[in-house]
Amino acid sequence: MADTSTDPKKILQSAKRILLVDWPDTSVPRTLLNAGFTVFGYSPGHYSQAEIVTENPQDVDQKNIFPPGGKEKGYLVFRQLSFPPDVVDIVNIYRPENEHAAIITNQVLPFGAKVLWLQPPVSSAKTRSLATEHGLIFIEGDDIAEIAGLI
Repeated sequence: MADTSTDPKKILQSAKRILLVDWPDTSVPRTLLNAGFTVFGYSPGHYSQAEIVTENPQDVDQKNIFPPGGKEKGYLVFRQLSFPPDVVDIVNIYRPENEHAAIITNQVLPFGAKVLWLQPPVSSAKTRSLATEHGLIFIEGDDIAEIAGLI
């Protein structure tokens, strides 16, 4: 990602791999997957990769499977990974401010992410400052799924 613009749409257009550290509802990972992104999830102690499949898989922990709702198609599945992702472009955070510094240290910097995106309604002047200190592009106030749906 060479573009250092802070335009959320341009940032998403230049990204491929997104790590979600929690999300408000399943529409976020679903929309990102449908827009063509590789989506990873982080839960304390492990990473997973998201996918949408037509049948309910039997080889995945059922708590990591989300059936379709409404007009959605397919099952949203988070398959646990043996290793963390090598690299991600964006880390999207839907966690309280008191967790942001550790997320930057443990998920953003090690994976080479250039963008720290706070998922609304999460916002933080302190996290903006930390992102700036680490040379990260900082986005807040824009729903990543809403922007991805425009691409």
